[in-house]
Amino acid sequence: MKNGMLIVAAVFAVALAVVVGNRLSNDAMAVVVGAFCGLMASVPFTVALVIALKQNWGQPPARHDPFGNPPFPNSQPPVLIINPSQMPPQPYGFQPNQIYLPPAAPPSGAPRDFKIIGEE
Repeated sequence: MKNGMLIVAAVFAVALAVVVGNRLSNDAMAVVVGAFCGLMASVPFTVALVIALKQNWGQPPARHDPFGNPPFPNSQPPVLIINPSQMPPQPYGFQPNQIYLPPAAPPSGAPRDFKIIGEE
């Protein structure tokens, strides 16, 4: 039954291609053939990529627990301890134990200080 359906589908596809091919202009047929050739050119690369991604490439096979879950190398996450004397420099005015608030705006009516770059 399945083979019969495949044969009918293949015959239908070929007949449809012949009918459409006879009605298309030369330019349209060139576009269709070019798109088909471009698609077929990508098939070997795709097959090679799928094969390469399924390989272990020298890695030992991963063991799984009885439920199919992959094993974890360490059950505890890594812990990083940084000596306070070796901490990176903090931004200007930053205090580790204080809440940072932006600088207050100047009062209204106060003269504004402009710095013009490029003028002498």
